This record gives sequence, C-alpha cells and structure tokens, in this order.
Amino acid sequence: MSNNNYSNINSFNDFREEKMRLLYQIRLSEKKLEIKKMELQEFLNPIRLVTVLLNELSKPLLGILKSSIKRFFFGKKKSGKKRKKASDPMSDRSKD
Repeated sequence: MSNNNYSNINSFNDFREEKMRLLYQIRLSEKKLEIKKMELQEFLNPIRLVTVLLNELSKPLLGILKSSIKRFFFGKKKSGKKRKKASDPMSDRSKD
C-alpha cells in the first residue's frame, strides 16, 4: 500500500480543516512568489540598473583622472618643496 498523507481525516470536519489548511498553504506560496517577483522587478528596474552600471564603470575612470590630476599639480612641486625645506631657515627652527 502507498503512504496516505490524509490518514488523519476521519470526518467531514477534518476534511474541511485539511481543505482550509491547503488553501492557506497555496495562498502563502502565491504571496511568497509575488514578493520574489517584486524583488526581481526592482532589481531589474532599467533606471536603477543604468545608474548602478554607470556608477561601477565611472569608479575606475575617476580614479585614473584623480591620479593624473594629482601628478599634474603635485608631481612637479614635490622636488621644489624638498629644495625649499633644505634651504628654509624657518623650517629648521620649527624642528627644535
């Protein structure tokens, strides 16, 4: 014999209760599925997706731009600052 999942049903009331339990289980499954669908739609929202992609693509480009600007403005001055510090008597007094 096969294993009967409804062996606990002995009356019409039991049958009605099992029927309601199964209906609630179906509703719960449907609501979970709707929630997953909404989450997926939010994730795949074109406006949000474009902003995320642009943000991720711009990070490396902005890093390169930042480093090149730093090199342009501060790269040449480093050697000049070292010379000034060595010849500047004010910098020697602040160390004492």
